[in-house]
Amino acid sequence: MMGKHLICNVASYSNSQWSQYWEGTLKRSNANVGTFTSQNVMLMSAYGLTKNLNVIAGLPYIWNRSNGGHFSRQEGIQDLSVWLKYRAFRAETSLGTFALFATGGISAPANQYIPDMLPYSIGLRSKTASIKGIVHYKIKGFYLTGHAGYIRRSNIHIDRDSYQYDGVMYDTHEVMVPDVVDASARLGYINKYVQVEGFIDNMTSQSGDDIRRQDMPFPTNKMDQTQLGGMAKVHMYLKNGSFFTLVGQYSQVTAGRNVGQARMYTVGIQHTFNVTGRSSDLP
Repeated sequence: MMGKHLICNVASYSNSQWSQYWEGTLKRSNANVGTFTSQNVMLMSAYGLTKNLNVIAGLPYIWNRSNGGHFSRQEGIQDLSVWLKYRAFRAETSLGTFALFATGGISAPANQYIPDMLPYSIGLRSKTASIKGIVHYKIKGFYLTGHAGYIRRSNIHIDRDSYQYDGVMYDTHEVMVPDVVDASARLGYINKYVQVEGFIDNMTSQSGDDIRRQDMPFPTNKMDQTQLGGMAKVHMYLKNGSFFTLVGQYSQVTAGRNVGQARMYTVGIQHTFNVTGRSSDLP
């Protein structure tokens, strides 16, 4: 949580690869895809409006390719996202510190990319609204965090007159994109200079169909996944009170449906400072 007048600017790079995927519940490889690689550069900023309310914005540039088949590489700016994060409760006791947070956000495509050429499409081109609840517990530097959220997705329009969903043909260019429930649990340790954690994330679509046998994915597909991973941060403080943070993260999809069994790593750098020039409010 950013304190009042604090701003944190983030630049990160992520690389995700898979050579096997789930076609429905069938795990398989595909010579027409080979190894699929998705990369992105993300720019984000978080600002403390008050000590209990932050505003966050992010915009990624994504490029997708594979070393099999004949599909061309797809790349471009994806979706602009804006969130509010509110600390609703915080209590320090002899048993540790408890806190409750709520976040709400929206996103919209920042580019007219093609959404129905999956997995090469850089996104689904759906507008979203999301809400999330977060529970945080910390004692002597060790912490446990859990969250659960819901993502509402709008319908999209595609450049074709009909499509098939769950075995039925629909004569329209408007396509339903499934909503998503996401949840996460994180266990870690943090002090002024370092932070390390392990996590499990889950994403479950609330509707949707499966990839048809020997066919490409489609925006209507039910895309579920569970991944395990770890993250580490190192803080480096400057004399003026601001600080830089180096971030590294690795994760592996361990179970899924209509998604790739991806391995992903992320590296990034953060710069946190007080926009008023004061250093007293910095951690």
